[in-house]
Amino acid sequence: MSDLASRLKTSRLKANKSQADVAESVGIKQPTYQALESGKTKKSAFIPLIAEFLSVDPLWLATGKNPEAVFDIHTPTVVDSSSDNDFIWIDIVEASFSCGDGESIEFHFDTIKGKFPFPPSFFSKKGVCKNNMKIIKAKGDSMTDLINDGDYVGIDTAQTEIIDGGIYAIYFTGEAMVKQIFKEADGSVVLHSLNTKYRDRIVNEQNGSSFRVMGRQFWRAG
Repeated sequence: MSDLASRLKTSRLKANKSQADVAESVGIKQPTYQALESGKTKKSAFIPLIAEFLSVDPLWLATGKNPEAVFDIHTPTVVDSSSDNDFIWIDIVEASFSCGDGESIEFHFDTIKGKFPFPPSFFSKKGVCKNNMKIIKAKGDSMTDLINDGDYVGIDTAQTEIIDGGIYAIYFTGEAMVKQIFKEADGSVVLHSLNTKYRDRIVNEQNGSSFRVMGRQFWRAG
């Protein structure tokens, strides 16, 4: 099974799943998946999620490597390599929060929902350390058309200092969200939605204790 199309078809048939089953499980259309299995499309950012659904090793499914782990139930780890032909796997996570007195808000990425593969060159081009990248799933339409409901959003958790006009994953008043942030002269910040049906929200001295930046958004897929 030297190509992705063959590995996909073999894995799907062994799992007794239809093409529609696979497509629905990862949130893509059936023709999109069919193009992968027919060989018309050679790669996809959804390969790790497909591997998880079919209970196969994602490195093997993407590259043909690690064949001894093909049909093991797995918890894949990040793969380091100096070769651009290999991948580094980044966690898709759900953020959780613990809030104490005053400004003690801590966020955690305890729940891993899957992984995405990136070539090592991706991180040098973006100027981001792979250990600081997390992928979250966007909810809602407040940032349409830049970020749509269900898109995967890459954030750099090392970049929590606000740059005027930047887009950040944040926690505010008990809610996790992705917003464009603008600084005001009085020290407050504006949480701006690209969808005009949503009003701007202001973070100031009175409500700032419920505000925390998780990281800067720098990548999306959907």
